[in-house]
Amino acid sequence: MKCRDMREKWNGYVNGECSEDEEREIEEHIQSCAECEQFVDENLGEQKSISQDALYPVLTHEQQHQIVRKAVWKNRLMTALTALGIFFCISLASMMITALYYAFVGHTANKVIQTSTQMTVPNVYSEGGVTSTNVFFNADLQEDLRKQVGSESKYVGKYEGKMGFNHLNVTNSWLDLRYVVDLDFLHPGVYGSRSKEEQQSLQWGLNETWNALDMLPEGTVSEVAISFDDFYTIDEVYQMLNDYSIDIVWYAIDTGMEGKRDSVFTGTRVWGIHEYAFESLLEEEKSSLIPERASGHLREKAFKNGLQFLAEHKKLAKRVVWHLEEHGTLEEMIDYVDKNGVKSYGVVVTGPTKELLKLKDNKHVQYATLGVVDFWNWYGKPKVEY
Repeated sequence: MKCRDMREKWNGYVNGECSEDEEREIEEHIQSCAECEQFVDENLGEQKSISQDALYPVLTHEQQHQIVRKAVWKNRLMTALTALGIFFCISLASMMITALYYAFVGHTANKVIQTSTQMTVPNVYSEGGVTSTNVFFNADLQEDLRKQVGSESKYVGKYEGKMGFNHLNVTNSWLDLRYVVDLDFLHPGVYGSRSKEEQQSLQWGLNETWNALDMLPEGTVSEVAISFDDFYTIDEVYQMLNDYSIDIVWYAIDTGMEGKRDSVFTGTRVWGIHEYAFESLLEEEKSSLIPERASGHLREKAFKNGLQFLAEHKKLAKRVVWHLEEHGTLEEMIDYVDKNGVKSYGVVVTGPTKELLKLKDNKHVQYATLGVVDFWNWYGKPKVEY
């Protein structure tokens, strides 16, 4: 029924002159048409009583109001249900599109966090993060952060990231509220350029490390950052440490930017690469087993791949490492290692405490700092040949 038809039949409806089908059509129309609801409401007061002898008595004022109220609430309900349905459909579509979007973007963001961490925090790594998508292009990222001490992987915290489109916000939740990095490195040539007092301080720190390792009991394992007297290829590092039953877990790499620092130690702002990072940064070599102490050129290639990957996703990387380009750009670092090669000036090693103490007599070790000490877990650990 159209609005015009309803209004023409309204008086007949009020006076009971319509058929049952017409009455049903009029009532359905009033319930679905806001304009006719208003028409009925305006005409309620204008309706006049008819003779009691009429075949059908006139609708009472209350009966007329019931029709209007029923129509009003039905329209409100339909409007609410329609809005809810539209919101549900939009949310469902948003979830599906968001999931598809972050299937790629979330993987990239997690790899940026993973690579940034493994290349800037000595002996800390993650195994790759998990992405949980929400509606409207929001996602949560999370993964455990670990380090190797002796033969065991120890939980040290986790990173938590939130993404809105390509905007990334990352926080690290460390096991001890904050992560104190005791693994410092001394850049080659720094010792000779320092004053006599600074040299004495450096020597005192080195002696403290050896004394601590000497006092620790046999049944312990430790991690130690050792700094070399020069720059060496990774294969040369392997040969240098060939006689020790220890694991090399992290390599400090010269990027040409370290010499621009005023401080003696590189500390947490050192560039390097974790042993765990090689698989993710050498995807083309995944099918072949990378030996633990061999194929130094593959590890050097992995470091260059890591720099290149972070340069390609610099905006995200800067959300993870705030000092990412404090002393030089990633592009400058890439140019430097392309021209000068990937050279290491220190490594993080772990193993039996007394085995690490033997490094005191290595002529290439010019500095050392002690990190975490743990109970013995070197059971059945064979010496690894280079």
